[in-house]
Amino acid sequence: MIPGWGMKRILAGAALLIGCSPVWAGGLDLALSNETANLSITLNRDPFYSDQLSSQDGGAELALGGFINETGDNLLHATLLARGIRQSVTSQYQISAGMKLLGGEIEIDEERGGASDSETVGALALGFQAGLLLQPSNYNPVELSFEGFFAPSITSFSDAERYGEISARLQVEIMPRARAYIGYRRMRFDTNDFDNIRLDRSAHFGLSISF
Repeated sequence: MIPGWGMKRILAGAALLIGCSPVWAGGLDLALSNETANLSITLNRDPFYSDQLSSQDGGAELALGGFINETGDNLLHATLLARGIRQSVTSQYQISAGMKLLGGEIEIDEERGGASDSETVGALALGFQAGLLLQPSNYNPVELSFEGFFAPSITSFSDAERYGEISARLQVEIMPRARAYIGYRRMRFDTNDFDNIRLDRSAHFGLSISF
């Protein structure tokens, strides 16, 4: 598979989804590093930046997207999270739990301990997300968030044996409906033949736009 082709199809699908479903599309998020790109479409609004009161239920969030890197790995993913929002004395925080379904192809080469080849992988992972508004503000709120997902062998399929992902981000609202952030992500697969295949282990920067 051509490394950039998967992302081109994802971008085309994103444009179609947003154009056909303006009521449901909540935002577009693009994260880039020197060697990776991750694009996702969120089908509801971020609870921290919603017009709803923080005491109300955060509801559910569905995100669809894709990941590519310079090695030639291509993944599609769908994440469903149930959100809960709480108000402390000085800030808001949210804790979410849910699942992530992903699948695609990863490249095996000499640097990863094998001959040039590709493997098909897939997993259904359980995970969590936690976020804290460090600086509640009507103009430039700052949020710190953490996320983690893990799929054991029983919910990994095709050539995959296990999947793990952890990430963190620090973001600030730079203008209404637009937030910039810096983050760090570690993502890996264990397969039937190879262990600890790292798809990402790097810092990235990104932009999140709400509709």
